[in-house]
Amino acid sequence: MGNKFKIGCIAGVIVFILIVGLIVVGYIVNARNNMVKMEVEVEEAWAQVQNVYQRRLDLIPNLANSVRAYMKLEKDIFELIANARASTNTAESPQEIEKANQEINSLIRDIRVIVEDTPELKASETVRDLMVQLEGTENRIAVERRTFNEKVRNYNTYIRMWPRNVIARWFGFEPKEFFEAEEGAETAPEVDIEVD
Repeated sequence: MGNKFKIGCIAGVIVFILIVGLIVVGYIVNARNNMVKMEVEVEEAWAQVQNVYQRRLDLIPNLANSVRAYMKLEKDIFELIANARASTNTAESPQEIEKANQEINSLIRDIRVIVEDTPELKASETVRDLMVQLEGTENRIAVERRTFNEKVRNYNTYIRMWPRNVIARWFGFEPKEFFEAEEGAETAPEVDIEVD
């Protein structure tokens, strides 16, 4: 009876260890799968940010061409559009795309001032429609940036909490960077445009 009891105890301990091991392995697999899912959501949110930036880049030349029909804009504004477009298309990180879009933001502010200060330009239905679309795009950009930051926050929080932080390190999951406001964004820009 003594040997059977010992064998039963050993078998019980082995079964217990196997059950605990399966639970731990299951937790690790589940945590890793959730990290992958959340990382894909961050990448998807970033792709959507790029999508709305592209929409804005497509609208700006249309707006500039419509404005050009009513007034003469300086050649360097259109070169800025091309340069900003090229910079944005080659940007790979949130910081790079934000830097590239600083020129576009300045250009948009300048065009808005021109449109607001030129009554015959404001009366143009084409320009008015494009301005509405541009404003809508700017709102979409703000929404998509916020969504991206929410996804990054959720992902970063998830991979930093114990014991998932250990699992994240094992599988090479790194925190993602947030969008941050441009330096000086709290100060209203000065716009000085002369129209011929």
